[in-house]
Amino acid sequence: MKSSSLRLVIALIAILAVSVACSLPFAIAPVQPEEKIVYVEVTSTPVPPTDASADESTPPATTPAVAVNLDGPWTIWQGTSEQQLDIDFLQQGYNLIGNTATGDGHSLLFKGTISQDSKSVSGTWESTSGTSGNFIITLDVSVSTFSGNLGGGVPFCGSRSGSAKPSPCIK
Repeated sequence: MKSSSLRLVIALIAILAVSVACSLPFAIAPVQPEEKIVYVEVTSTPVPPTDASADESTPPATTPAVAVNLDGPWTIWQGTSEQQLDIDFLQQGYNLIGNTATGDGHSLLFKGTISQDSKSVSGTWESTSGTSGNFIITLDVSVSTFSGNLGGGVPFCGSRSGSAKPSPCIK
């Protein structure tokens, strides 16, 4: 009887071992592709394509440097009542930005682009009251004052500190 009990125990252990082995996760290692080395023989030096319309004596077109500096504090007059406000313009290359408080709890933001000839600025303005539009600035020769308009018909002008208000304000 002992031998039949021993056989039964060994059979149970074998069944248990097979059951556990079959239920364990297993991983299949991915097959790595075989690396192939390709040798290329260079028989000539590549030449970049040329533009037949380009003249070799003409240098590539570049953007000219900005000839004006509008950075700093200005006094502006804007609107039909030509309300006087202080603004600080920040110029980065041909881009100009300025923000001013209007005194009624709102502010105006001006974003413009200086023309290539550095004689004018055009762009958009936006108020925190929800209004917005376009503006144009025409700089005087000394770059100490400007005349312009908001949206084509509303006065907009300015001067650096120490300069008088331009007359007329609208242009």
